This record gives sequence, C-alpha cells and structure tokens, in this order.
Amino acid sequence: MANNIVYLKKANDDLVSNCKCDDGRITYPPQQDCPWCGCGWLFSCIKCRQAFTFGMGIELDVTWEELATADWKGWGMQRVSKKNIGSWVTDMKRLTKNVEPGRIYACLDGQLFEKGARDIDFTGIYASHKLEQLPHVQALAERSTEEEVLANSEYWRSRRLKKKR
Repeated sequence: MANNIVYLKKANDDLVSNCKCDDGRITYPPQQDCPWCGCGWLFSCIKCRQAFTFGMGIELDVTWEELATADWKGWGMQRVSKKNIGSWVTDMKRLTKNVEPGRIYACLDGQLFEKGARDIDFTGIYASHKLEQLPHVQALAERSTEEEVLANSEYWRSRRLKKKR
C-alpha cells in the first residue's frame, strides 16, 4: 500500500546550494536565535545536513514516522522516542500542509512560501516581516539582497518579536 505523502526536497542549485547529494529531502527546520546565519531562511538536507535555498514539493512513498526517524538519526540519535517522533510528525505536517508537488518553495522564519509569493506580511518565530516578495527570489536578481536582508543580523534584530515573560 502506497503511503504517498507530499514533502519537500532540494529543487535546484540557485542562490545557496551546499547540498550535493542525491537525496535532498528537508530536515526539521533547525532555526535558532540567529536566523541570519541561515537557520531562519535555508533548508537543510536530511542526509548530508548541508544547506540549500529552494525546495520542491514531491510525493514520497514513506511514512511520516520513517522520515522522522531518519531525521533524528541524522542528528546522531540511535534510539528515538515515540514522543520525539510524534512531535516531529505533528510539526512537519503543519509546516508542509500547503505544499503541492512540482511547486517550488522557500522557508523564512519558520514558514514556507511559494517561490512567486508577493505581499508577504507575517509574524515568524523570531521576527515580523513585511516584504513585497521573497528576499530569496530578489537575491537571484540582486545578489546584495542576501547580505542586506537574509544574512543581515540588523534586518532580523530590528524586526525581532518582544520576548514573553
């Protein structure tokens, strides 16, 4: 019985593309408190753990639990709890719920956006964003956008959310 799920894998070598393996399925977003380093705007490969910018929706004949186990084991965990797998599956299903096969996506501050998205206005994990288009796409034409927005700590810090106490 096919378990076809819709997921993301590396789409191309545009902008940042350190992953050279043939797998390219994304990992759980590793965003930390320094999203400008790439953790807030790049995908990572489940196999080689290297970063890339764009992911494409694909159908996979695996279970969510198999993907979760592969990702956790890639972080060096040999025994993975059912709780960790369950949390991973819940979060990844939520993240990828609107992904469609054949379409290209980028991640930004904990959310996925289709490559052609316009008028982006949202509150992410770290900051609030209001953009005419994805900076990832703008950087393809104007490479300076990577340093001015995506990899710019001042861009992120100036939009940082207030910490709840």
